[in-house]
Amino acid sequence: MKTAITLIFASVFLLSLQTGNVDNKKLIVGHWKEFGYKFHNDTEMKSVSEECAIKTMTFSNDRTYEERMYCLTSSGKWFFNKDQTKFDFSLDNFNGMKMESFTDTTKTNKIIIKLTKDTLIYGSEGYYGEKGIYGHDDFYFVRQK
Repeated sequence: MKTAITLIFASVFLLSLQTGNVDNKKLIVGHWKEFGYKFHNDTEMKSVSEECAIKTMTFSNDRTYEERMYCLTSSGKWFFNKDQTKFDFSLDNFNGMKMESFTDTTKTNKIIIKLTKDTLIYGSEGYYGEKGIYGHDDFYFVRQK
């Protein structure tokens, strides 16, 4: 009995060490397709239909990204904050036109709500309404193979 309890505690301890070492930089790399959204004042996620022009994003190991939505394409660099809980983009190109990058890479406003090998949910922070109430619009993505 004592051995079984010791094994259980050891297993829980080892699992907690593994989950604490998740590298979001490696996990976010890949091709993502939007399947839903929830605006700051919504109570539930709304699905994006296949008929709508679904947004896709590709994050590369070299920190470049490409985003497609409707007939629009943008690209640039992606970056995390220090503890990898938020990220953002700098825009370098929009529909083939070179853009002056104006993003401050020390500030991020996209909160990572969930990031797994198959799911990316992030919230874009903002202050809404006349009273400037804090909230975030959430965007739901599934990894594409």
